[in-house]
Amino acid sequence: ELAILESSLISDSQVIVDIYSRFLFEREVFRRREQAELSADELCELMEWAQAETYGEGLDARYRNKYMWTWKPHYYSAGLSFYNFPYAFGLLFGIGLYAIYQQRGETFIPDYRELLASTGEGTAAELAARFGIDIRKADFWENSLQVIAQRIARYEEL
Repeated sequence: ELAILESSLISDSQVIVDIYSRFLFEREVFRRREQAELSADELCELMEWAQAETYGEGLDARYRNKYMWTWKPHYYSAGLSFYNFPYAFGLLFGIGLYAIYQQRGETFIPDYRELLASTGEGTAAELAARFGIDIRKADFWENSLQVIAQRIARYEEL
């Protein structure tokens, strides 16, 4: 159980925390790029800033990677802006569905199967709404994060 939780939490934190730092970086690059070109040094500063904003005291400054922007090719493709968003969305959407399963139990399984069979039919919000799920409200996403918090608590307990 410990190994499974550890693996899950490592993956979850990478998707949620690290990808958030990339989002902050990319958003700030677009904002500043409207005014002027950015130098490599400025991009490095932005990457360090984004990591500091995201990780806070959870990551020693010596381990920030100011060059991360250099080895992620999606930053250089105009059609791939905010490339990492689907990873975070997918993780938290899936965990949110699991949170609903925890609340509803076996009665949720038919809806879950139908939801999976219906993917691609409208937007994510429209699809979820067909099953009484409102992903436009913060509580859906907060319930997703609460599941992760429960996993952290269990990990610490073990």
